[in-house]
Amino acid sequence: NSLFLFSNLTNLSENSSNISKLSSKVNLNTGIQKFLYLTIGNSVRRYSTNNSLDNKLGENPPAAAPPGDFSPRSAGENPPHPFVKVVIDDPYENRDLITVAKNKVGVYIFEVLGTKDVYVGHSINLYSRICSYFMPSILNTKARYVLSYFNKYGFKNVRLTILILKSDATVVEAVEMEQYFINTLKPNLNIDLVASGSGTHTPMSEETKQRLRSQRGTPVSIYNMKSLELIYRFESKQHLYNTLNIHHVTLHNCLENGTLWLKVFLLSLEPIDEITSENLINQDKMIKLTKYYRSINSTLHPESKRILAENILNPELTKEYHSLSLLAKDLKGDRTTIRAYLNGTKPGLFRKQWRFIKLDD
Repeated sequence: NSLFLFSNLTNLSENSSNISKLSSKVNLNTGIQKFLYLTIGNSVRRYSTNNSLDNKLGENPPAAAPPGDFSPRSAGENPPHPFVKVVIDDPYENRDLITVAKNKVGVYIFEVLGTKDVYVGHSINLYSRICSYFMPSILNTKARYVLSYFNKYGFKNVRLTILILKSDATVVEAVEMEQYFINTLKPNLNIDLVASGSGTHTPMSEETKQRLRSQRGTPVSIYNMKSLELIYRFESKQHLYNTLNIHHVTLHNCLENGTLWLKVFLLSLEPIDEITSENLINQDKMIKLTKYYRSINSTLHPESKRILAENILNPELTKEYHSLSLLAKDLKGDRTTIRAYLNGTKPGLFRKQWRFIKLDD
């Protein structure tokens, strides 16, 4: 695979192992005067333009572009926000390359080569959102036309284009970008040609835009992937930390990589349109459900979890262990007692100073 950065980005090595270097180079926080393009894949395509960026869209939506042409087509028809463009051929087999979009806000475009089939979407966590399309549990829902399409035909001959916005971009900007490319490309795999940030197929109202701009904290939605239902919404990450005693490392892994928490819960910073069923439960039930699945995982794999022993009195004593046995041996404690604290069945802190957290939830 090859990586090419143009404009003011330096040319990286052709080895895809350099993908880790990209995060520090994809920086849109400066005053950008031209589009930046990055091409990844077996088929190298190069883009470059000096067109200046407009702050707003033109009043008249641009006409549809030819398949695969995602670049600005003329002055006055530029996208509303600056971006870095990433192109990945065969994204399913090159999922490791999609990590360039971890924790990034922007737009993604699936294009089926040799056809006119195109889909446009947006996300505030592009990597996690894009990879969700590869999850059988999501594909099998067939909740949207694009899912039925990929479930039937797979991802052969698919090209993924990712448009990464600046690091402080909001969901409002992502929706505006999505709407621009929907207007431009007229994607046939989008049933409704209306970009929305609420999981619905209606335009984002000005009231919603203002609420999202001023919103404090980052809401987190919890989906039960066994029942394919939205079961709870936390108003912020901190609220989730405090309520469910999930470690920040675990939460980060779940949100960034799409890892199922406790092998059953999908955590998301945005609505998952493919899961249309809701069965919202109260906080007490959410806590009990969490304890239940923690207990199951501990019983099935008591020695296979990495455990963080956090000392709240002496943080320098905090240490990570690779098994319950090593933890019990080091602290000279009873395994059964420590497991009770670890699973949350025994309240409080072990010896009034130790909090145990499983890191491989």
